[in-house]
Amino acid sequence: MEAISGFFPTLAGRSLSGEVMTDYYDAAWQLRRQVFEKWIAAGETSLPRLLARFESLERDHGIVAVGDGQTMSGTLVYKSMVGAKTEMACDRLEAWRPGIIQGRDVSLLPFMKFDLAAMLAGFAQDVDTIVELGAGFGPKLFQLFLAGGPVNARYVAGEISPAGRDLARMLAALEPRLRFDARPFDLSRPDWSLLEGAGKALIFTSWALMYVNAVPDDFFQTLAAWPGEAILVFCEPLGFQWGGNAAPSHQQILACAQGRLNGNLAKALTEATGRGLIEPMVVAADVFSPSHDPFDLMSVAVYAKAARA
Repeated sequence: MEAISGFFPTLAGRSLSGEVMTDYYDAAWQLRRQVFEKWIAAGETSLPRLLARFESLERDHGIVAVGDGQTMSGTLVYKSMVGAKTEMACDRLEAWRPGIIQGRDVSLLPFMKFDLAAMLAGFAQDVDTIVELGAGFGPKLFQLFLAGGPVNARYVAGEISPAGRDLARMLAALEPRLRFDARPFDLSRPDWSLLEGAGKALIFTSWALMYVNAVPDDFFQTLAAWPGEAILVFCEPLGFQWGGNAAPSHQQILACAQGRLNGNLAKALTEATGRGLIEPMVVAADVFSPSHDPFDLMSVAVYAKAARA
């Protein structure tokens, strides 16, 4: 792959610590936009193909901040994570790797994935609004729509990064049937105005609340003030909070203790249920992981919010 890099003055001379993560996050979305713009300029205007190509790219490449080990130069670059070796399709047919299904160790081929879009589409058939919180550039929303999500629903990307929202709008414009909006949303300070006009909504997260150290105390209280009905689906690597004991669970617990993983989603859901704000439908811990990486191991918690009289 031709080298893809960009210089971002907001990062130059700074250390990659907590207070600059928002700037880093925004710059990373700008770099990703360069990838899509290059492909589109070359004639690739199919949204499904763009999403598939990008997923393939990020499977083998990661964004790296160039620096001296102490501070960043301001340059971000895509770097291969697999070195010089090119894994051919034939190789991948024999590359059985450790994974997890229902909390049990299994062997999986790289082609085997959990169909998150199909699962979410199943929850979305009778809603008028679909909202992803912490949506990034919106790939999960796009995939949900393309997997048969309701064509007349409004799809809303709630995202803190302006660059992420801009990229989402650019890609959504390639699918004329998609009613799409991107709105500012901070998971640590929720503003539910993005639900205005909705009667029944599917609201979901996908590897997003994991980065919020603590779900705010008023997260579900402020949501309850919205009069509509909702299905809430949280897809997060937080099975340890529901008693999951798969191989990576102890690593999740350690990451939580180090402040690298959310520690209170299950507690917040339980407390909100006790206050009558939401009702549990199902919690499935340690559903699937393509690896033994603790951040890959997805659990799914599904709750319902009744309409307010």
